[in-house]
Amino acid sequence: MPGIVRWGLLDALDARRARLPWPGRLLIVGPGGLGDTVLALPLLRRLQQASPGTQVRWLGRRAYAGIVQAMGVAGFEAFEDYPDAFDPARFDAILAIGDLGAEFFGGAERLARVPLRIGMTIARQRPRWANHLVRTSVFGRPRHEVQRHLRLLAPFGAGAPASSVELAHSLQLDAPAAPLPLDLPATPVVLHPYSMGHAREWPEAHWRTLAGELAALRSPVVFTGSAAEGVRFAAAWPPIERPAGVHDAFGRLDLTQLAALLGRARAIVACSTGPLHLAAALGTPALGLYVPRKGLGIERWAALGPKALSVQVDRHCRRRCQNGACPCIAALDAGHVARALPPTRAEAPDAQALAHWHQHRGTAAPEIP
Repeated sequence: MPGIVRWGLLDALDARRARLPWPGRLLIVGPGGLGDTVLALPLLRRLQQASPGTQVRWLGRRAYAGIVQAMGVAGFEAFEDYPDAFDPARFDAILAIGDLGAEFFGGAERLARVPLRIGMTIARQRPRWANHLVRTSVFGRPRHEVQRHLRLLAPFGAGAPASSVELAHSLQLDAPAAPLPLDLPATPVVLHPYSMGHAREWPEAHWRTLAGELAALRSPVVFTGSAAEGVRFAAAWPPIERPAGVHDAFGRLDLTQLAALLGRARAIVACSTGPLHLAAALGTPALGLYVPRKGLGIERWAALGPKALSVQVDRHCRRRCQNGACPCIAALDAGHVARALPPTRAEAPDAQALAHWHQHRGTAAPEIP
């Protein structure tokens, strides 16, 4: 297509190709998910370091405004206010992590008034409104989402993969101060059983076993999720059957309160969900439960942080399964998960307790030695 500049996978390493100047006013189109938003931190930190004069505004879900502010972005625009709030004269460039159509901005003609429009192309999918297309992966590499995000900076000569040292400095968030329900314990183990269908989910019976083992050890537990998920979980484990020390916070916390709870929790156990990635960035011990499937496993979505550990039963699985009947996620037994949890939030989950499973430690940069 004429007028489109394509950036391949090797452009980050090719010093001969002309680089674009950093824009003065940049709109970052954030992803729709919480986990993806947190994993965009290295991209944002690298941009801020390379071009401190660039004025950045973030477009995302209104519920994420507090998290984005904690990421160091003062300017926030809500998906819910678009296209009416979109003024192309306010921006020199758009960089899209999330995949939105031109109609979201009021049409292609209106969007074309922004001179530089960077989007990502994955396989045959690409935003038709972009005039700079970045291929974020070739033959499935880089695999991890955080490295794919960084590829979007290739037009500026800053799209190289992040090292472990860079990730250690960039994937950090401070927990916000927010009032929490008085009945919730001070330093609980947070269990987040559902993923809104984005990941394979651990069976409810496993969550029940894990919570029961922790309660028997007098370790307080808090279940988190939406109100609808609370109804679903109550059907599987009625509140009247739960032992003392197991607390229900389904539907009771907004995102800022959830971040505050995770910031003081002893640990979190979750499948591949936004709260897992948020907890890892907050420095909370985070144990992620994954399946060895392309696009769902730890190669793509492992939690990254100083006390994060992600596990799955094997490296690869090609069996067909559904979210409610996945033998790979069910094979992660609750007893081993309970033994891997650290006694205090100062320690990471015990990798040795889960040595028989495939792992990724959150301090290691994906695909970088």
